[in-house]
Amino acid sequence: MSPPVSPEVRPALPRWPVHPLPQPLESLDSWVQRLARAYSMPVRDLMEHNLGGRDAPVYRSLYWDPPAELLAALADRTGVSVARLRIMTLAGWVPWLFDNLGALPPGRHAEAFENYVRANSVLLAPGEAGSPDLEYPRGWTGPWYGGAHAHRACPVCALDPDRGTALVWQLPLVMGCGEHGCRLVDKKEIAVALSRGRSISPTAIGEPLATLDRYTYTALATGRVELPGRSVHAGVWFRLLRSLVDEVSLSTRAMSASSRHTLGQVWATAGLPARAGIYRWAPYESLNWETQQAMLLAAATALRLAEQGKIVPRGRLGSAVAPGPRRHVFDGHHIDVAPVWQQALSVLVEQVLARACADRETAEGLLTLVTRHLETRDEFEEARACLFGAGVPAAFLPTAGDLGRIDLA
Repeated sequence: MSPPVSPEVRPALPRWPVHPLPQPLESLDSWVQRLARAYSMPVRDLMEHNLGGRDAPVYRSLYWDPPAELLAALADRTGVSVARLRIMTLAGWVPWLFDNLGALPPGRHAEAFENYVRANSVLLAPGEAGSPDLEYPRGWTGPWYGGAHAHRACPVCALDPDRGTALVWQLPLVMGCGEHGCRLVDKKEIAVALSRGRSISPTAIGEPLATLDRYTYTALATGRVELPGRSVHAGVWFRLLRSLVDEVSLSTRAMSASSRHTLGQVWATAGLPARAGIYRWAPYESLNWETQQAMLLAAATALRLAEQGKIVPRGRLGSAVAPGPRRHVFDGHHIDVAPVWQQALSVLVEQVLARACADRETAEGLLTLVTRHLETRDEFEEARACLFGAGVPAAFLPTAGDLGRIDLA
């Protein structure tokens, strides 16, 4: 038997004659299933016999974080780049959708929750949400995943065998299909209906949930979202939304009168009992899907009320969801830099950013430097989002409060 070939020097695998291209936002497991269907074989056989003899059971983790060797083999067989394949997995959405993927280190659950959720208040004043209780019903494993794995699909898309399923449908992040605007349905229900020769009638997503879904799909497709207050990076949107579904789930007992009134108005307008009827707080990811849908409706309702000026968001990201007066934005002075210096500066910026992506102290120093002369919290948050969009982990970027910037308007 010949020794295994290392991934760095392995020969490229021959191209498959038939390989349907992945669709926008499709998950890798959905695409591989369509590939296997094109050759009338089970997914296991496709992977075991056609991807360089790699371990067949890894197909179960295709949507999560498949091995680099498997992605490289798929790229060889289909001509689709590894980068494109990677973004079809949850691991490919680090750090935009997740700060990291996988089990959190012992004792770091509260810190991770604070960085992703509580540090980005929307409706409530900074710090008003308090410290999370992550011991009930279980420790927090990360944003948007960790509960029961969702198996949902669009009933319209399901009628076309050449259509795939979106990666985001496996998370409690959207309610409907981004193309058809109808509610997602459990895949088992769809399969049973199709086996009996009938289909499931689609149910349209109404407002304000349709707008909430549109924001999320826009973030996934373009990397930015145009909110009523300002345009924000996709990573900011996901954290804003996760903070919002957390805030509407909180008990108002220890809150200010203003916050109690705001949350009461949100739930009354949504037509649901406060906190969707839950009596003890638990992370959004630990709730059942029925309760999660209620939290998403409350979040969408809050965004609509803020846009209409009927509630006043008081959080760090509150100004992003409420329209404000238009301000002149200074476009900077024109600096005529000689090409050699321009190139040197570009290299220096890249080096600093690369170091900030791996070193918390450098990231904090860089954020302090670029925001030291900013005068408003909106400007600070936009600068913070720009660094985040450049690849600096959100956990490395302190908030204005953490930096003591009480001078920001």
